[in-house]
Amino acid sequence: MLTRLQSNKLFSKVLLSRYKNGFPNLISGSQFLRGFNEIAKHGFSVMSGDNLRSLSNSASPRNYRVVVAATREMGIGKDGKLPWRLPSDLKFFKELTVTTSDPEKKNAVVMGRKTWESIPLEFRPLPGRLNVVLTRSQSSDITTGENVVICGSIPSAFELLAKDPYCFSIEKVFVIGGGQIFRETLNAPGCEAIHITEIGTSIECDTFIPSIDSCFQLLYSSMPLEENNVRFSFATYVRVRSRTTDNYEVKDLSFLPRMIVERRDE
Repeated sequence: MLTRLQSNKLFSKVLLSRYKNGFPNLISGSQFLRGFNEIAKHGFSVMSGDNLRSLSNSASPRNYRVVVAATREMGIGKDGKLPWRLPSDLKFFKELTVTTSDPEKKNAVVMGRKTWESIPLEFRPLPGRLNVVLTRSQSSDITTGENVVICGSIPSAFELLAKDPYCFSIEKVFVIGGGQIFRETLNAPGCEAIHITEIGTSIECDTFIPSIDSCFQLLYSSMPLEENNVRFSFATYVRVRSRTTDNYEVKDLSFLPRMIVERRDE
């Protein structure tokens, strides 16, 4: 059995390896180890096995990002469908929600039952991602499996994703619709970023979501694009303060998908 000192050294080595592989430019290895050892000196010991699992199961709910396409009036749908056809948007959505920095992990996409049912059968569940479907129905005919789980509410979904095994296997969490889910999550405290396809063409909608509030700041906006006579652009807003009454904070952007950071730097 490993001594506490041996466990601490091993845990430090593993954490350092994972941290540097994910975000190599954020902090040096010596800085990270100094910080880790400082924590250890103040009485926090490294846990493993059942103790670590117990800690993970009492964790706070997962933070998340919202992915949505909306008009200037924040319209997102008509008659339960997307009122535009944008192949580039679908490609962007897939790349954003599938890509991970750790190849051994996957991302989760959280959606309401109607959004789930709007996905063509041949693409359901969305491949390469954990599909979390929200429904209050006790007689749901949704087939669960390795890549599909059902939750009864938004809070229960984020709590589930913070627990073992998902706290270890899921890298990022994306909320993808529909209207009611967006209305409850878009500006909520757990939302770290909003990836929005901004539709510049006037299109009739009957489903709307709230405007992005001032807790978020525009980080990136693409050049204007056009497909099928629809003008659009991709934008990312990040949370810069917890509440509208707070002062602006310096935000660590390490939680963002690498593709967004790279696009911003172009």
